Amino acid sequence: MAGSELIGQKEFKQIKKLFDQSPVNLYRYGPNNYVVDELEKKFSNYMGVKYAHAVSSGTAAIHSALASVGIGPGDEVITTAFTFIAPLEAIAALGAIPIPVDIDETYHLDPREVEKAITDKTKAVVSIPMWAAPKMDQLEEICEKNNLILIEDAAQALGGKYNGKKLGTFGKVGSFSFDWGKTISTGEGGMIITNDKETYDRAAEFSDHGHMHVPNIPRGRDPRRTPGLNYRMSELSAAIGLAQLEKIDSILKSAKMIKSKLKNKLEMIEGLKFREFTDESGAVGHMLIFKLKDINKAKYFDEYLSKNGLSASILPEAFDWHFAGAWSHLLSKYEQFSNVDLNKIFARSAKILKSSIGLSISLRMDNEKIERIVEVIKDATTSYPD
Repeated sequence: MAGSELIGQKEFKQIKKLFDQSPVNLYRYGPNNYVVDELEKKFSNYMGVKYAHAVSSGTAAIHSALASVGIGPGDEVITTAFTFIAPLEAIAALGAIPIPVDIDETYHLDPREVEKAITDKTKAVVSIPMWAAPKMDQLEEICEKNNLILIEDAAQALGGKYNGKKLGTFGKVGSFSFDWGKTISTGEGGMIITNDKETYDRAAEFSDHGHMHVPNIPRGRDPRRTPGLNYRMSELSAAIGLAQLEKIDSILKSAKMIKSKLKNKLEMIEGLKFREFTDESGAVGHMLIFKLKDINKAKYFDEYLSKNGLSASILPEAFDWHFAGAWSHLLSKYEQFSNVDLNKIFARSAKILKSSIGLSISLRMDNEKIERIVEVIKDATTSYPD
């Protein structure tokens, strides 16, 4: 949880400003439109990139990002076995082949597994920072050495950094999500960023039925060079986004402070092993993950937390939506993954993830709530029947 917890009067003020127009226009390319353009400009400035293009969801963002760099039928795209399923759905929707690989101790793409997965059909690597940075130096080196396109789906890590550089700006193109659980929220929404004009143009075209947005040519008469879809962000969503973006620094600061308080207290409990980081100072504060000695203990912890009114977010609450071993409905149509036990293929990732507990950091977590979480986890530790 993050920006969605703070939606209030500032967002309403931006909506009111939009509705004070005459006539009111909620359509991105309609008369008097200005809000989406303003959000894109402010977002690109925040990220320190040349171009940003707003779309209707995080899934639309990664789909458009992949399309913008030419991912298409038969291309193999390597990505992580631990992510929400959307990036793999987007790869598949373009006719390409998603190739998830095992994670390492940072809960991200293992560079060694990436190298092993490269074939003559591999076109890109999609790095997905799960609230923190993967081993970006190694991934960049692998992509450069093998002439692969590096793409970042930084949906879970807006505002995160690696060695001072913002996540989402390492690859040729990056994507973000603004849904209810992300750093900032517009309900649904997303953004694509790049420093490459051609990539930007193609992303904008793909997300708008192929319209090329040529200046001084009426919208109904502008040319097109490729087909696309309707992934436009509305002026209404963008109005909320403007207010949320103004809050991003305070959101990130508060989340990190709360997470640090909670982690400092939990570190005093024996038996909890916290995830490793490439750059912990650059991680966003939306999730605290720790690992237990085995799957059975993690299952006990999850049940104990639930019984005491606490939620273990994603790990394991939404595990099946975030682990390649559960995606036979998508992966089984590809030769590499047909008639196989996906849990065995991704056994290393399964062991890490099934032994882990993820605590979602709420911006409303006061000291009393932190103490409550600590006490419940302490009790779970002492009551576990070793």
